Amino acid sequence: MTIIESLRDFIASCPLLKNGVLLNVDRLGATEIEYTVDGEMTAPILRKYTDGSTLRQFNFIFASREKYGADTLQNIENSGFYEDFANWIETQSNIGNLPKLDNYRVPQYIEVQSGGYVFDSDDSTARYQIQLKFVYYQDRRYTNG
Repeated sequence: MTIIESLRDFIASCPLLKNGVLLNVDRLGATEIEYTVDGEMTAPILRKYTDGSTLRQFNFIFASREKYGADTLQNIENSGFYEDFANWIETQSNIGNLPKLDNYRVPQYIEVQSGGYVFDSDDSTARYQIQLKFVYYQDRRYTNG
C-alpha cells in the first residue's frame, strides 16, 4: 500500500467529513463539496541509521471545495471545520490511531503544519486547505512493498 493511499484511508475515517462526499487524491473538483489529499514536495528522509533503516516524512495537504462568499456565517463554518479537523488529527496522533502501513514500516506520528486557510476562491466557492506531516520509520528490509 502506498503512503498516499494509507493517508487517504485514514482521512476517510474522520467523522467530520460529510457522508457520501468524494475523497480524491491530487484532484479537487470545481464545485462544492469535495475533498482531496495531495502530496507535497519534500525530502523524504529525516534520519538515516547505520543499519540502513530510515526515519521518513510525507508532507501532504488535505483540502476541500466549500461554499464561499459574502455570507460570513458560512465562511466561519468553513474555518471551524478546519479547526475541528486539526484537533481530530492531534487527538488521533496522541492516542496512536495512525495510518496503517505495510510490513517494515511503522507509523510514528501525524501533525498539523498549518491552520486551515483559503488557498483560492471565486464568488461562490473556495478551496480551503491545511498542511500536514506524517512521520514513519522504514526498516532497511523494506523493498517497496
